[in-house]
Amino acid sequence: MALARREGAEEPTIVVGAGLAGLVCARALADAGAPVRVLEAGEIGGRVRSATRDGYRLDRGFQVLFTGYPGARRWLDFARLDLRAFDPGAAIRHRGGWAILGDPRRDRGAFAPSLLTDVVPFPDKVRTLLLSARLASRDWDGVRAIEGRDRSTLAYLSACGFSPAYIDRFVRPFYGGIYLDRALATSTRVFSFTFQMLALGETVVPAAGMGAITRQLADGLAAATIRTETSVRALLREGERVVGVRTDAGEVRAPRVVVATDCHAAAALTGLELPHDGLATTVVYFGSARALVAHKKILLNPAPDAFINNAVQISNIAPEYAPPGRHLLSCTVLGDPDLDDDTVIARCREELAEWFGPERAAPSHLAALDVIRVPFAQFAQPPGVHDDLPRNRTAVPGLYLAGEYTEDSSINGAIRSGEAAAGEVLGDRRRPARA
Repeated sequence: MALARREGAEEPTIVVGAGLAGLVCARALADAGAPVRVLEAGEIGGRVRSATRDGYRLDRGFQVLFTGYPGARRWLDFARLDLRAFDPGAAIRHRGGWAILGDPRRDRGAFAPSLLTDVVPFPDKVRTLLLSARLASRDWDGVRAIEGRDRSTLAYLSACGFSPAYIDRFVRPFYGGIYLDRALATSTRVFSFTFQMLALGETVVPAAGMGAITRQLADGLAAATIRTETSVRALLREGERVVGVRTDAGEVRAPRVVVATDCHAAAALTGLELPHDGLATTVVYFGSARALVAHKKILLNPAPDAFINNAVQISNIAPEYAPPGRHLLSCTVLGDPDLDDDTVIARCREELAEWFGPERAAPSHLAALDVIRVPFAQFAQPPGVHDDLPRNRTAVPGLYLAGEYTEDSSINGAIRSGEAAAGEVLGDRRRPARA
């Protein structure tokens, strides 16, 4: 592959991967006047992308954006994304029905139901409000900015005095959907930051699907900057220095290469030791003529043997996710079950039938649209993991990393990593290259 350039012009930095971190890195370089080229093996967006099936918008797994994310505020035009907000809180499966637990400061309609429900003890409701106020006052740009003792989320909540009923009925399914693990073994830093984001802003999706986020970032780059369907097979090296990449079409020389793929692909390409323990998720989408619920809250299933961890009538939040007159239901199953798609769908129907009745969960009412499996949705984040994550600048001259695994497993983490990688490149670009 030959990339045309003017005589004497600076060769562009190569960014391998057009996911969230790679696109932010490329945008930061381009905005600073540094030439950049993005090479993407597949589609733009990485894990933050959407597909269309029979007129429905299907995100790659259940994903949301927290408007409180500092990185998102820096790089995204919220107005152009046409954001649609969830109602704060959740509807929790309880005693054969649904208990509403909301934030009375932001959802007045949920004040009385939240106050009266016995799904969690009243002292825990007070502790939640106090914790929300305390964490909202902190000045954190990301998880790695949080200092102090780190421990598991379960240990932290227990030390704060939260009851087992609160933890089991609300925290395990709610944060299970964020962590993709109901054991609550994830770092307290992650809990504290996400809890702060929930307190400071809204939980939203773009009207056009989560893929609109990465499309907006890509649209901010010149059309010729991104090359899709271009697989990078190897790094070019001269001595200890990386000097470009090898693709199926040939070699591409570059003074600097930023690897912005997922951590497994990055490890294979660079030979570096990167975080490899991951968590999977599976999302089952159903379409229907009638909505199963009328509200905009997430549905939580606290049952110890739950198959569906959480669900949401996503077309209530963003009607654009479904064709006119239709509705879209998203059901999240933690992990990647060793079951075929038909069995996964059938298991979801069984639980939905318990919740809403057999008739409303029947195929005649609820049509299965797709089963989306994401084998590596995020890397594991046990206590202390963030202190030992790789840096954006590697020990190999000319080689940099951009990916959430250098920060934390979130949209904000990916954005921060892209920013940091660009900062390292720009800093080194100002210095004379040395062999």
